[in-house]
Amino acid sequence: MKKTLLTFILVSYLNVHAQTPIHEFNFNGNLTNTSNSISFMGTDNFVADRAGVAKSAQRLANKALEAVIDNLPQDKSARTISIWIKFNDITTPNYIWGYGNASNAQYCGLLQQGTNSANSDLSLAAWGASNDIIVPTPLQKFVWYNYTITYEGVVSKIYRDGKLLKFLDGMSRSTKGNIFRIGEINTTIGINADIDDLKIYDVALTQDQVSELYNSSKPTVAAVETSDETKNGKGIVKANGAKTTGAITSKDVNVTKTIEVFSQGQKIIGNNSMSINDLPEGTYLLKITNTPIKKMSSK
Repeated sequence: MKKTLLTFILVSYLNVHAQTPIHEFNFNGNLTNTSNSISFMGTDNFVADRAGVAKSAQRLANKALEAVIDNLPQDKSARTISIWIKFNDITTPNYIWGYGNASNAQYCGLLQQGTNSANSDLSLAAWGASNDIIVPTPLQKFVWYNYTITYEGVVSKIYRDGKLLKFLDGMSRSTKGNIFRIGEINTTIGINADIDDLKIYDVALTQDQVSELYNSSKPTVAAVETSDETKNGKGIVKANGAKTTGAITSKDVNVTKTIEVFSQGQKIIGNNSMSINDLPEGTYLLKITNTPIKKMSSK
């Protein structure tokens, strides 16, 4: 009985330990990791994160960040890399992250191909077409996604939002390099996106652990409320660069309404806790509905 209990405790400890990243960058007002031992180099541009918290994510528009990380998983070593990203442009490739040499199987990186449709190829690259894992994925602008890749032995896996997209069994990697790049593949820069919460592990998380990683960090669904405008009977939303704490609010009225903002058929405010000030210039669909009024009855 004692042996069984000790075994259970040991397994539980290992499972918890396996989910501890060797490096974590949360981009909360700085470019350093949470242990303050390594910092990304590059020009910072802090914006609201997926929960709407100001200066808690990093916006990259045709620029990259680089960090020298000496203990990145090398050669055939097991690894997990997780990152949150919101694409602000999907017509051109977004080089999400990568490290290693530009040589056969010596690279490890993730990129989302450009598209003019609702689908785009996601690629876990190892340099050399035969070494890449490519999977078509539905893709929308201005939506936060969590991408996680794992590698162990000869098995590579790609996850999005906690769900396995594709795996490849039988390809060995020989990753070599200690410069971790965001928004850049080898030395070619290409990205227009917001990124947040980069985590690097020296173990391959299980599918359950990847799912838990996503579920524990996904944005909270929150209703966006505002009120009727008293002038002209119209509700007006302005993105004038003023600092706001919510997505869309007005304090000059009495009747509560719910506002949802859509782009290309995808709701981007109302379910993703974004701030309207973070939206790039463009045309959006605004949906306004009355919030049901709670009625009280006397007995």
